[in-house]
Amino acid sequence: MSGAAANQHIEIEGSVLSKQVSTLKDASTTFSSTASAVSGTLSGDAFGAISRGILVPAVTALAGRSRELLDSATTLSERMSSATQAALSAFDALETEAVDIFTGDGS
Repeated sequence: MSGAAANQHIEIEGSVLSKQVSTLKDASTTFSSTASAVSGTLSGDAFGAISRGILVPAVTALAGRSRELLDSATTLSERMSSATQAALSAFDALETEAVDIFTGDGS
């Protein structure tokens, strides 16, 4: 391996992570409310008697699958928001500890 890893600089910007947490929470709320609004309940003759066995089942299946995908997106956004918040908290604690050690305030 080369010495490249020794000169790498990683910087965690708390405000960026906080904005990401907020964005993910907003996305979760949007996905959840959209999933609640998706409806596939149609009468058997919604597209006419000829389309009864073709379009109604297809639209109903599409609505159901759309709700499932939106529910999955809601769950993913919630988990990502929680994990990002946890990372932000961990980095804040680490930074505070490091400052305390370097300034002699920590034991």
